[in-house]
Amino acid sequence: MPTVDSILVNIAAEKLILPEFQRGYVWKRRQVRDFFDSLYRKHPVGSLLTWTTKRDDVHVDLLLDGQQRVTSLYGVIKGSPPNFFSGDEKAFKGLYFHAIEERFEFYQPIKMKGDPFWFDVTKVMKAGPGGIENIILEQCATNFDSPETTSQLKLQIKIGHRLNRLLDLREKDFHIDEVIAKEGESDEVVDIFNRLNSAGTRLSTGDLALAKISAKWPNAREAMRKNVGKWKKQGFCFTLDWLLRCVNAAVHGEAAFRHLHTTPRDTFENGLKKTVGHVDETLNQISGTLGLDHDRVLFAKYAIPVIVRHLELHEAKFLDQKEWNLLLYWYLRAGMHGRFSGSTETKIKRTLEKIDGTPKGIERLLAEIGTTWGRPQIIPADFDSWSIGAYSYPILYWMTRMGGARDFCTGIQLKTGLLGKGAKLQVHHIFPKAVLYKERYLRPQVNAVGNFCFLTANSNQWISAAAPAEPSRFVKGSHDDDLRRMGTEGYFLWVQEHYPEVLESQWIPMDAELWKVENYPDFLEARRQLLADAANRYLTELSPEHSQNKDTACGQRSGIAPFRPDSHISSVDEEEELKNLQTWMASHGLPAGEFGYDLAGESETGNRVIIDLAWPNGIQEGQGRPVALLLNEPAETYQIVNQTGYDCYIDVGTFKQYVRDTIIGE
Repeated sequence: MPTVDSILVNIAAEKLILPEFQRGYVWKRRQVRDFFDSLYRKHPVGSLLTWTTKRDDVHVDLLLDGQQRVTSLYGVIKGSPPNFFSGDEKAFKGLYFHAIEERFEFYQPIKMKGDPFWFDVTKVMKAGPGGIENIILEQCATNFDSPETTSQLKLQIKIGHRLNRLLDLREKDFHIDEVIAKEGESDEVVDIFNRLNSAGTRLSTGDLALAKISAKWPNAREAMRKNVGKWKKQGFCFTLDWLLRCVNAAVHGEAAFRHLHTTPRDTFENGLKKTVGHVDETLNQISGTLGLDHDRVLFAKYAIPVIVRHLELHEAKFLDQKEWNLLLYWYLRAGMHGRFSGSTETKIKRTLEKIDGTPKGIERLLAEIGTTWGRPQIIPADFDSWSIGAYSYPILYWMTRMGGARDFCTGIQLKTGLLGKGAKLQVHHIFPKAVLYKERYLRPQVNAVGNFCFLTANSNQWISAAAPAEPSRFVKGSHDDDLRRMGTEGYFLWVQEHYPEVLESQWIPMDAELWKVENYPDFLEARRQLLADAANRYLTELSPEHSQNKDTACGQRSGIAPFRPDSHISSVDEEEELKNLQTWMASHGLPAGEFGYDLAGESETGNRVIIDLAWPNGIQEGQGRPVALLLNEPAETYQIVNQTGYDCYIDVGTFKQYVRDTIIGE
C-alpha cells in the first residue's frame, strides 16, 4: 500500500497524474486544517481512485478522486504547489502545529506571538527526523536554558515526540482503488467516479477526455484556457468542455468525447490551433453580421461546432458572404428552436453527419427547418416567452442591432460599434415593472419579451419608471422639465415629438389606446405580431428561400389569455429580494447569478424550465456543482433542476448560509 511520501514521489516523476478536471483547487483553509488534524490523529481520511492510462506508451496512473487531499499534502509538505496547480496557494500556506495542545491552525501573528510551541508544519516536514532537535532548540531556546532541569528535559522530549509524530504523516498508508476499464469505455469510468463522488462535483466524459489528452500533452489545458480567456475578454464565455466539442468536431467530425482518447498529441495540438481560428471567424460573423456581440445573447453555442466542422472541410480558405449568410440563417433558426440547448451528443452527431464542407452540406442542414424542426416561419407566439433567458431574447437583440432600431432619447441607430460609456445597450421594460406590478400583472407578463426593447444605458436610466402614455407616481420629482412632463403624461409622446418614427423603429404598435396600462395584454399581442413580421423580413435577407415558406399561422393571433393573480407567483418583492442578494454576493467578491436562466432544454412534460437565479458553472467559475435558487416554484420544477445536476435552494437565507459555509469559509 503506497505511503504519502511515495505518492508525492510519483507526482514528481509524473507517474501519478493529477488532472484538474476543469475545477482547480477549491479547498478552504479550514478543510486543510481539519484534514491534517485527522491524519495526525489517525482518523480515516478516505481512499484514492485511479485509472491506468498511457503517456508516450508508458503506463501512468490518472487520479480520478482525491485531488484536493493529495494537492493539500503536496502543498503543505513541499511548501509549494505542484506544477499543475490552479487555485489559491493561501489555502495551504502557513499551517502551524501547537506541540503542547496538539492542534493545527493557520498563522495568526497576534494569537501566536510569544508562544514558542507553535511550529511551522512545512518547516518541520522539510527538516525531517534529523533536523527536529535543531528546530526545537532554535525556537524554544529561552525555555531550555537549563536542559539539566528534569521538567525542562521532559518538555523537550515531549515536543520532540509530537513533532516526530507529525513527521509520521509522511508514512501514512493510502488505499488506492484502481478502475479497471478497457480503452474506450470512458462512460463506465465516469459512472464509477460519479457514484463514489455523488455529493461533490461530478465528472463528465469531457473531463476525462481532457485528462487523457493532458497525459500526452501536459500544456493542453493551459493552451485551451488561454483561448477561453481571450474570448472572455471579448465578452463571450465558453467552457473547456465546449472548446473540446469544437476540436472534436474539427478533428474527427464527432460529438462523443471518446474519439479524442486515442488522438495523438500532434493531431490534437494542430486541431486546436485550427479550431481556434475557425471559432474566431465564426464569432466575427455572428457578432458583425448578426450583432450578437456578447455572451448573454449568444444562444445555440453548441451549433458553433457544426459551423467549425464546415470551415475545416471547406476547400477554399474563405467562405463567400452568401455561404456565410446561409450558415448564419441556420444558426439563428437553431437558436430559435432551442435545437442545441445543452450539449446533446445525439443532436450534434446527427447534424455533423450532414456536413461535408460544400454548399450541399448546408442545404442538408437547412432541409431540417420546416420538417424535423417544425414550421419554417416565425409567428407571434414565438415571442410569447418571458425573461432574458428566453430564446426569443437574442432574436430581439439581433433585430435591434441589425434592423435599424433607434434609441428613444437620442434617435441614434442602435447598431454595433457605438461609442461612449453609456452607449452599451441595456434591456428596457417598455411598461415599467413597478407600474405593472401595481396593476397586479404577474412576473411572466411583466418580463414578457414583448415588453422588452433595447436602449443605451443613459436613455434607459433617464426614462426610469415613466409609463408610456399616462401619469406615473414612480417617476420621482426632478428639476428636469422633460422628466416632469414624462412623469405626468408618459414618455411615448415625448419620444414622438423629439424623434418621429423612432417608436416604429422599435416595433411599437402605434395605436395610442394600446399604450395604456389597462390595455397591456393587447399591446403585447400587437407587438408580437410586429416582431414576427420583422423577424421574417430579416431572415429573408439572409436566406431568400425563407419567404417562400410562408405559413398561414404567421398572421394568427397568439391567443394568450390575460394573466390572473395567483398567490404562488411572486411580485416585485421577490424581485427586490433577488437584487439584494446579488448585491450581497458582490460585497463578498462573488459573481452575480443569472436572472431568469433558461435551463437549456425542456422537461419531459414539454414545459420550459426557468431558474430564478442560477450559477450554471458554479459560484466559483468551473469549481463545484452548478447552483440554482428557486423561490416559490412548484415541486416539479425543483425536481427537474435538481436532476440536471444543480444544487437547489428554495430560500435566500439557506442559500446565504451555504455560501458562508462552503464558499467564504466563515
